[in-house]
Amino acid sequence: MEPIVRILLPCLIIMFTAFSCEKEPKATAPGLAVYKTKGDYFYNVSVGINKKGKLYHYPAFYNPETKSLIGNHFKITEDDTVFISFRRNLINGYILDGVAENTIFLDFTYKQYLNYEINNNHCGVPLEVLSEHILDDDPFLELYIDPNRPRKYELSDTALINQMIRNDELEKYFEKIK
Repeated sequence: MEPIVRILLPCLIIMFTAFSCEKEPKATAPGLAVYKTKGDYFYNVSVGINKKGKLYHYPAFYNPETKSLIGNHFKITEDDTVFISFRRNLINGYILDGVAENTIFLDFTYKQYLNYEINNNHCGVPLEVLSEHILDDDPFLELYIDPNRPRKYELSDTALINQMIRNDELEKYFEKIK
């Protein structure tokens, strides 16, 4: 009887795990937002801040062990470094980006941030340094977030989102936060 239990028990566990509950769709991160800011922060690093005002989410672009960039987030030219992965210009001063309502901007451009990491042989920038470089802790004039999970719009949908802006329909497709 014991050999049957050894065979049946794992099968039953797999069956119950696979079929017993409905799976929730996975959220696509980061969520996308359409926004306008008080200033031109397009090339500035954005970070997350919690309700207590503490920084908790910040990027790391450099791996000191391999002396290389993490991922392919940058376009590096002779005179500047541009972060290209998550931010797109839209019409009428709007930006499409992977931010949340608790996002703030630093006075670091992506080039300065990356140079800090490389020059200090550090992955990321220490929180105490980031805290000294907060540019705007309430940056948004307008903020609309895609409430769909998984998200409905992607960075490649700029033409579609520009049409929403032209038609004054952002609130029809995005949740207005501010």
